[in-house]
This record gives sequence, C-alpha cells and structure tokens, in this order.
Amino acid sequence: MARRYCTTLLAIGLGIMSLSSPAALAANAPAADGQIVTQTFIEQVLDNANTAKAMRTMSTLLAKDDVAALKAHIRQLPPLTREATLYRLLSSPLPLNNDHWRRYLVELSQQQPHFLLRHQQDGYWVTTPAFHYAAAARQQLNRYREQQLTQELGMLLSYRQLVIADWIKPSQPGYRQRRDALVAMIDEYDSDGLAYLVEQYLTDPTLMWLPDNAILAALAQATDRPALYDRLWRRGTDQYSLNALHALRQRANDGFALQQMMAAADNPSLRGPAIRQLANLSPLPAPVADFLMSQLSLRQGQQVAQLLVEAGKDEWLSGLGDELGPLGRQHIASALSSR
Repeated sequence: MARRYCTTLLAIGLGIMSLSSPAALAANAPAADGQIVTQTFIEQVLDNANTAKAMRTMSTLLAKDDVAALKAHIRQLPPLTREATLYRLLSSPLPLNNDHWRRYLVELSQQQPHFLLRHQQDGYWVTTPAFHYAAAARQQLNRYREQQLTQELGMLLSYRQLVIADWIKPSQPGYRQRRDALVAMIDEYDSDGLAYLVEQYLTDPTLMWLPDNAILAALAQATDRPALYDRLWRRGTDQYSLNALHALRQRANDGFALQQMMAAADNPSLRGPAIRQLANLSPLPAPVADFLMSQLSLRQGQQVAQLLVEAGKDEWLSGLGDELGPLGRQHIASALSSR
C-alpha cells in the first residue's frame, strides 16, 4: 500500500516537472483531462509567443465580428494554447453586441478546463483550473445582463413605469442582479425620481418581505427620509443596514445623523455598533451625552459603560456619579474596574 502511494506521488511529481520543462512548453502537446501544472508554468504560458500570437488573431477576428472564423481558429489551437488564450481574452471587458458571440460564450461557460493548479488554501490542498476561461466567460455574460438590466431600468424609471414589487421578485433567479441594478440607479437618480420610489416603498406592503435591506438602505441614504430609516432600524440586521449605520458616522456634525444613530440603538442587533459609534464621538454632543446617560441606567447599561471606557471616556464616566441612580453607578464602577 505504501509503495503504491509513493509511486503515485512520484508519478505526479514527474508529470509536473515534465510539463513545466521548456521542451514540453514548446511542444504544447495535448494533455489528458485534469493535468496538474505549477504557478510558474501558468505564468510562462500566459506570456509566451504562442499565446501572444493566438491572442492577436482572436482579437482581430472578434473585432471583425467573424465568430465562425474565431471558433475555427480556437478549435485548431493546441489544448494548452487554447485554454491560456481564451483565459487572457475573456479576462478583459469585451463587446457583446453579437448574438453569435454571446451564444459561443454560453458554450465556453459550460466547459471544464483541463489544466489544473493544486495549491494550499486555509490549510487545505485544493485544485482549481489553471486557466479558468469558463468562469471568465460567465463574468462576460453577467456583465452583458447587467448592462441590459440597467438600460431596461433606466427606461422604466424615466417614464415612471417601474413597479418595484413587479420588477424585483426574490423567487426569480435574477433577483440579485435586478436588485443591484436598482441600487446603483438610486445612487445617481434625481430627487423627483427618488420621491417616486420612496412612495412605493412606504406604501407597498409586499416590499416588507424582501429578503434583504439593500434597496431600503440605498433609498434612506439617498433621501434622508426619517420614515425610511425608521423602517430600516426595525427590520432584521444585515450588511446593508450595518453599512447605512456606518455611513452616518461620517456625518457626526449632522443632527439628523446623530438622531438616526441613537434610533438604531433600539434594534438589539444594531445596539452595540450604534453605541460604539456614539461613544467614539469627541467631544460628545449634548444630545448624545444625554442619550448615553439614559442608557447607562438601563439593565443593558453595563455594555454602554464598557464601550465608553474603550472609547477613552473614563473621565466623563467618573463625573456622572451624582447624576445616576444605583444601577447606573454600578455599571460605571464595574466598567472602570475592568480597565
């Protein structure tokens, strides 16, 4: 058993060494499925003369929209040059107006590259494609879909015909792409258009069932509508509500932003981040100081006191003894003793 294992390792090692040699690189011989190569070898192939020549030919044919000739050229290339050149070609944005080219990209996206790279990741050995042209083809197709969605969305918005609940359905496969397209549009939309979207979000109860806060957070940040922030803080916490909370930190001199940071603390999942942001303000604005004092007297005041100590507000805390009840003073004493 041990002898067979050693023999297998030796065979793999010899395979890598032979494939990585200059002779094998020049020959570019057909390889069996699952051929393992090294990172150095990958870099050599991507930069060699064969790949550069094939790349120039493919770029010329693509510029002419001659997809049939392009496919014929790709088919006659040796396997190694074919995979390396496809990977290089598809790793940069390309024009996608040709239907035949897009159909060919679908074919490529479903293929399994033959050359593999074995490397360590998070303490484990993993094997990934050396020239992952299939993934690059999928990225090209995704980029085309995003462009189409953006154009469709722009037209609907310009004529005030967009119904968010109809255009974005969580059960549909394209939910994320449609959601992201709308969020990107919100960032650039005019105030009248935003008012149109806000009205929908606040009056359509079906939008409360969206699985994330991406659209709500984008609308809240773009409009500063208190009703939107109120709804955001009452929903389940995710990366979008956290990002909206963190964005308020950059507006520490804005009374509205301070008010919303304090409101966010009512959400148990946002309480810690919100209190931490408020505690780190220097100097503490009067409304924030009053708010933090009220929080110190609550059952959860121990967390507030601890965050204030971490923010360097020891002296401020020490001066609050006469203004708080027994529970608040206990929280402060406990936090100060833990320094």
